[in-house]
Amino acid sequence: MPPPSGITPPASDIVTLSLISHTNAGKTTLARTLLRRDIGEVRDAAHVTLQNESHLLLEHDARLLRLWDTPGFGDSARLLKRLRRERNPVVWFLSQTWDRLTDRPLWCSQQALRNVREEADIVLYLVNATEPPEIASYIRPEMEVLSWVGKPVLVLLNQTGPAREAAEEEAETASWRQWFREFELVREVLSLDAFARCWVQEDHLMETLAPMMPEAKQEAFRQLKRAWQNRNLGVFQQSARTLAELLTAAVLDGTEVRTETLLERFGIGRTELNKAYQTAREQLSVRLADRVMRATNDMIRLHGLEGEAARRLSRLTEDQFHNRQQVPEAIWSALGSVAGGAMGGLIADLKMGGMTFGGGALVGGLAAGLGAYALIKSYNLVRGGDHRLHWSREHFREQVRLALLAYLAVAHYGRGRGDWQESAEPAHWNRLVEEVVNEHVEGADRLWSIGVEQGVMPEVLSKSALALVHDCLACLLVRLYPAADLSR
Repeated sequence: MPPPSGITPPASDIVTLSLISHTNAGKTTLARTLLRRDIGEVRDAAHVTLQNESHLLLEHDARLLRLWDTPGFGDSARLLKRLRRERNPVVWFLSQTWDRLTDRPLWCSQQALRNVREEADIVLYLVNATEPPEIASYIRPEMEVLSWVGKPVLVLLNQTGPAREAAEEEAETASWRQWFREFELVREVLSLDAFARCWVQEDHLMETLAPMMPEAKQEAFRQLKRAWQNRNLGVFQQSARTLAELLTAAVLDGTEVRTETLLERFGIGRTELNKAYQTAREQLSVRLADRVMRATNDMIRLHGLEGEAARRLSRLTEDQFHNRQQVPEAIWSALGSVAGGAMGGLIADLKMGGMTFGGGALVGGLAAGLGAYALIKSYNLVRGGDHRLHWSREHFREQVRLALLAYLAVAHYGRGRGDWQESAEPAHWNRLVEEVVNEHVEGADRLWSIGVEQGVMPEVLSKSALALVHDCLACLLVRLYPAADLSR
């Protein structure tokens, strides 16, 4: 695929990666994730891809990074037996004419091997990590076949399942790395699941490829690698801005409700005022859910995905928000879908009417008088410096957690998985997010205070929110992926 100008760059400016694996290991799925677009056909069957297909991964300053999706190796044991009989096995094998209909495994193997020999600078050899190498008997003969071609190989562990603790993932990778040590052509082993990879793992992939490049292409790849990483970092920074806008709107959002009279403060004749509080809470909840969905949709598009979190909410808006009795259930369900439903205090609070927080919040309410106590207990709303009702400080902390979990859910969703949809997040995400928010609680509380209590200008709030979100996301990614480098 030539650049838009129609001028093909010199060979030294074209870097080529070939995806190779046993059939049905997920090559096309991973290719879709890396390309950020749909290509080929994905189906749970052998030999779905029948032709070598070239795709442009990246173009930068007339330099091209290409990815070849190849047919999978078929009957590896039979293939190796035939090759071993020949004095020049690869040349003999490629010179044969195989029938794609009557002997598809050999025909597909021939196409893959031809691509590696003629096109590849580096081979990305994909393995199904659910099958230990001792059981996957096809790996050894395929390694021997690839060794005859002599191209460097980077092994990628696919189908590793949902994101896991860094130590657990590294232990699995180390086990595979040890098994592949006997094959000199294998330079490294990395985990890169097409369904659940994160962009920082792609950056690590590029760093790992750099020393494997032929000398003539080192400079071209250095420029392409930097452009790839800058693109990913740009998406990260824009996502942080999106979430900063979400949190800024959260502290600025408020609803007008009259102050209570002296009798109402002591619990007398509060029926109408309580109805006003309930209406205010529903209004704030609707706007909160809408903002979260819009922010999530923005991140989905930023990450090259399709599908919208708002589809479900749109139906709720049209069919249910006019009925006040159905609003609370609709809202907490829609919010829960953003990151799999384990949203902790925020979802529990929206579902239970604001009665889930502990003694600290209630003591603060008691100190402010019976009316304020009833307000915090029933709705987790507080009256801000502008005399409007806002979400409480504790509630805002939960919204920070929600924003971070929503980011992790989108950033780990590989396009090869299909349209973005809700899914249960790994349990350790919740623990790590809780740790990071606790470490940044002073910053979160300061942001809430200057917005709700002091009424600081939105542009000042936005800067503080961006610094908070950026620091929290950076801490999360480094803990999930210790090799991550966000300093560029």
